[in-house]
Amino acid sequence: MALLVPFVLLAYLVLYSFAFSIPRLPEFLSAGRVPQQQKPLRDTLDAWIEREERIALEKLLDNVKPGGRNVEGKGVVDGTVVASPSTREPDYWFQWVRDAAITTGTLVDLYADDPSSSLSATLSTILDAYAKLQYDIQHTDNPSGTFETKQGLGEPKFHIDGSAFRGNWGRPQRDGPALRAITLMSYLRAYNTSHPSLWDSNEGDSFFDLLYEPSMPAKSIIKADLEYVSHFWNATGFDLWEEVDGLHFFTAMVQWRALKEGSEVARAFGDNGAANWYAEQASYLERFVRRFWNSRKGHLVETLWSHRTGLDCGLLLGSIHAYPDEEAPFEPLYPPYSDEVLVSLLALVQDQRTRFPINSKPEEDYDTPIGTNIMEGVGLGRYPEDIYDGYGTSNRGGNPWFLCTSSAAEVLYRTATQATSTSNLTISPIGMPFYEALLASSSLTPEPGVTYGPSDAVYHSVIERLKLIGDEFLEIVKMHVDGAGAMSEQFDRVTGYMRGARDLTWSYGAFLQAVRARKALAEAF
Repeated sequence: MALLVPFVLLAYLVLYSFAFSIPRLPEFLSAGRVPQQQKPLRDTLDAWIEREERIALEKLLDNVKPGGRNVEGKGVVDGTVVASPSTREPDYWFQWVRDAAITTGTLVDLYADDPSSSLSATLSTILDAYAKLQYDIQHTDNPSGTFETKQGLGEPKFHIDGSAFRGNWGRPQRDGPALRAITLMSYLRAYNTSHPSLWDSNEGDSFFDLLYEPSMPAKSIIKADLEYVSHFWNATGFDLWEEVDGLHFFTAMVQWRALKEGSEVARAFGDNGAANWYAEQASYLERFVRRFWNSRKGHLVETLWSHRTGLDCGLLLGSIHAYPDEEAPFEPLYPPYSDEVLVSLLALVQDQRTRFPINSKPEEDYDTPIGTNIMEGVGLGRYPEDIYDGYGTSNRGGNPWFLCTSSAAEVLYRTATQATSTSNLTISPIGMPFYEALLASSSLTPEPGVTYGPSDAVYHSVIERLKLIGDEFLEIVKMHVDGAGAMSEQFDRVTGYMRGARDLTWSYGAFLQAVRARKALAEAF
């Protein structure tokens, strides 16, 4: 047995070297194709981010109609956001209500940055088309139900021509209406801000009435979605991964934000009865969401009463997409910088660090003893029990996802920004494991119950480490994109090569949002 140890160690080191030294291929491997090694990307992270940000936006817009190179002339209706141009193995040539709303939310943010720019002129055309298509989709009968009963709003995906998908699927999915309402409320606010005279003009009626109009039964897009969310938030549905029927953290979080913001929008339109109703349901939802904290496990869980561990990338995504705008007149619920989200991220990182060979490192590369809980950038998959490998189910398990890895970076950047902008860092007993792991390689020891500020070394060290490890997650993304900057859905757990649907729209959107959070941190200093 002793004679085997050197050979096993040698094999491990060879595997590690292979996994971390091979850059991504510009295209996917096909059967019988031999991969050709590329030169590694040697740009600094800052230089790569600057270039990749442009590429990611371009490739995201390629999947959006009108204008997208992957969708023009292919029977795709205006306003569509396709999940991926991949039409087989796997077939993602559909528009998911959830994915489209999240992607369009990214475009709304870009529009709001500079409404007078040439980019925003293009985005405004896209956003108007998206709104009109969502109105049509809402009124399209489908296997989940009809518009008249509002049950049809829970239908998860539609064909690229706007018609209903009638195949077997995990339905209903109750996050879509909430996310669509959030995105269109954000667009309503941004457009109104950039067109201040529109509110009191006759021309504004056609714009606003499509989005929000107080009459009942609800006819406008946002009003219909808010009615759906307010009446069905406590009903079970399928999770964001479309696999488990139950009650889910991600879904509940975005529903809560939709109702909180919806109450404000309703009141602005003089719909006071609805405003009170949405606010009341949001208060019930807020108490309900607290159930997802599992004190025994020491982290949040994605689905209540599930046989799974509960660790899930959906916890990060729920926190991110339920995080309100800065001007929102209410406090966030489980924001990215909350102790519960941070310790859940730590637990997920610890699991994925050892689950995927691509995340392994030789012992001498660690700054702390093996077995020590450390917070570091790794490739993150969806959840520990995942068996979807990008093409089907696999006994070896799932893979890291680009969107999950980028979202971890966003959580850390937002946490650093919060501490910087408030000049305040309070470490609670709940959050103590995260901050201990964050500073594991430091000589500093954080203490629970202590509030740190700019005069404390711990405060500065925490912010520095948050930024550094956020960058580590983006370094992982940088390592696994191909030479042209393309991102698929996943990258292989062993080789690091991209897998699954090519040019996944959500992968680009999640990266852009992480970069946006990184810029906000730089501005906060």
